[in-house]
Amino acid sequence: MSRSLLKKGLELVCSDSIGFKKQPKKHKQNDALNSNKIGMKKRLRKLKHQGQPQNQRATAKDRVVKSAIEEYKKHASQDYLAQNLKYMLGSRSVANKNAVKEILNQHCGRKARDQKVKKKKRVQQKSVFSDSDFKRFEKEYFGSRQIVAK
Repeated sequence: MSRSLLKKGLELVCSDSIGFKKQPKKHKQNDALNSNKIGMKKRLRKLKHQGQPQNQRATAKDRVVKSAIEEYKKHASQDYLAQNLKYMLGSRSVANKNAVKEILNQHCGRKARDQKVKKKKRVQQKSVFSDSDFKRFEKEYFGSRQIVAK
């Protein structure tokens, strides 16, 4: 005797003697599918559409074929340069120059390469001594040597 027949017989006997009714099994996708993986997608698709009426299922009957060129043009990126230029040139409000300089100074980086080079003006230093002072010093210092050398 096969196992399935034995199981059915026991269920009939148990349900009659105890008074239990057999509860219907809930339909699950995994129960409807076997372990054979061939055709699994097709079976899943059929189970998915099982409760739907035929007229609500998606079909290719009413679809309109679109050309690939139209689809490409539809999804191609647009050029906004003209619109942006019109917007930028349209606004004529000019910021205060002092405010612009302040903003630029605040946003300069902290690294040495980002710092602006400040040029220092070199002022020629005037000598404290005049030409007459140098001549007098020369006579005092070198004058006594020249006399000794002769």
